[in-house]
Amino acid sequence: MDKNEKESLDAYRQERKERIAKQAKQNAKKSNAHNGAKSFLGKVVKGLIAAVVVVAILAGSLSFFGVPQRVLKAVEIDGKAYSMSELSVYYMQMFNNVYQTASTYESNYGEGTGKMLTGYDISLSPADQTTKDADGNEISWDEQFLTQSIEYMAKVKRYYNAAVEAGIEMTEEAQKEIDTAIESLSSSRGNYSVSSFLTLYYGKGVTEKLYRQVLVEQQIVALYQEARQDELKTNYSKDDVNAEYSKDKSAYDVVSFRWYTIDIESEAETTSSLGEDESSVVTTTTYAEEKEAAAFIEKVKSTKNYNEDTFKQAVLDRVDKDSEDYETYSQDISTLMQKIDKETIKANVSGKAADWLYETDANGNYIRQPGDMNYYVSDDAKSVYIFYSTGIPYQDETTPASVRHILVQFPETTTAEAVSGEDVTGEDTAVADTAKAECKSEAESILADYNKYIEENNSGKADEEYFGELASKLTDDTGSASAGGLIENMENNGQYVANFEDWVFAEGEFAGTERVPGSTGIIETEYGYHVMYFVNQNENPVWYDTILDTLISADWEEEQTEFEKQFGEDAIVRKSMIEGWVKKASIKTINRNLGY
Repeated sequence: MDKNEKESLDAYRQERKERIAKQAKQNAKKSNAHNGAKSFLGKVVKGLIAAVVVVAILAGSLSFFGVPQRVLKAVEIDGKAYSMSELSVYYMQMFNNVYQTASTYESNYGEGTGKMLTGYDISLSPADQTTKDADGNEISWDEQFLTQSIEYMAKVKRYYNAAVEAGIEMTEEAQKEIDTAIESLSSSRGNYSVSSFLTLYYGKGVTEKLYRQVLVEQQIVALYQEARQDELKTNYSKDDVNAEYSKDKSAYDVVSFRWYTIDIESEAETTSSLGEDESSVVTTTTYAEEKEAAAFIEKVKSTKNYNEDTFKQAVLDRVDKDSEDYETYSQDISTLMQKIDKETIKANVSGKAADWLYETDANGNYIRQPGDMNYYVSDDAKSVYIFYSTGIPYQDETTPASVRHILVQFPETTTAEAVSGEDVTGEDTAVADTAKAECKSEAESILADYNKYIEENNSGKADEEYFGELASKLTDDTGSASAGGLIENMENNGQYVANFEDWVFAEGEFAGTERVPGSTGIIETEYGYHVMYFVNQNENPVWYDTILDTLISADWEEEQTEFEKQFGEDAIVRKSMIEGWVKKASIKTINRNLGY
């Protein structure tokens, strides 16, 4: 492919991506900073002498360009002071981490789950909601983000110094990740320069140079910690891992099951009775939904030779056929939970449910059999969970794999239903078919581009680096774009779309196909077409690495504790007034960008 052809292809792809983006996003509005300066000058008291007016104008100009933010020191860590701007970057990183996590839960599991699982309400500004600090005191989320950002900043600075002393240097791959992250800003910043975009989303004084410096230091720290943990792994043999597993296999085994949830809406009924010794009173709390759960189990078990299909049908029988829930529960995976560990069940359902699924006999053998059923009220008394056992707990023998992918996303008007031929969008089905065909053609073009490149430049040998470059430039998956489409350590546990996982692990319709480093292909999911590149598969299965990680985590935690002992409690000096300005400015930025 010559240069002109490649430029033409790139231009077409960029045009297509922009066309799709316009359907989903509105152009970001530029804030009129000059109005801010004008407002500031409007507050100058009339009658002041000219010199004072000049000073006021100068101060306003400096503030507009972010000079105070870069100069004023907001925090001192181990004797070295750091600016408002740098602290602002860390503050926004803390906020974005929590906000994006809560948003993901909301998107995947429904309204309210973000707050339930993270404690953060994405509908409110951080300044308008509270949480608990490390000592259990109630504080506002904006104060929480400030404290966390300072603590995280201190850790980065300290470990960065340790990394430099240990001779850790930036790798080419790590540097490329940073460059890609910076470059990716250009696809979303509109008419802004990179520095202007950073100012808009991180605050005044945050330049590209400062932002890059923060990312470099954090990458160096990550490389240092990774190197140290790799060294710790060499302290343990396979015998050590097996010995740890033997201590408590339930801590490392996983279980699969089917379940159905009944939300508790009734008032609790409390009854009292004498204990077994008739000298004590036992109080029992029950809900009407528990009777529903018991009736559900009885219905399933009353069916001759009942099985998982019987359970799934019993669920469908409870759902209105005209509702969206019916379509959801018609899918096999809707009631199936795969490879869940005991601790997760305890934390999210109840300890009693976890103990039942992992119950053992006197010899320590698991006793749960396929078809065993029971129900449990969640610890928060909000739901009744009905469980259908599909078998005893087991070691997860899946060997995680890493892949790269390039997503050619369906336009918003091309839903999964419309693509399959149902006119749910109100548009002609032919339009959806045309959009689908266009996306498929684009995916095929990308793969053809990759294949032609490696044929002409690499004798047909796989080139992960070039594929990653294509992914960074062309993928519609914003989550993996900055990493060149890389998804690391995937486990075959239903976390990803079924067709995606099936391709990676050569299962389902891809069973019998070979996966070796460099394997490529195109698959379709509900999101669009994915151009796939198989990177590699780990050496050890999930259960083995889980134990190994547990062992080294204890060592690493001890090492961190010893490391922190060299810094006194007064090693971090917070400049309360200046850091208060950081918090105020960050909240203003967040409120403006998210419309609070």
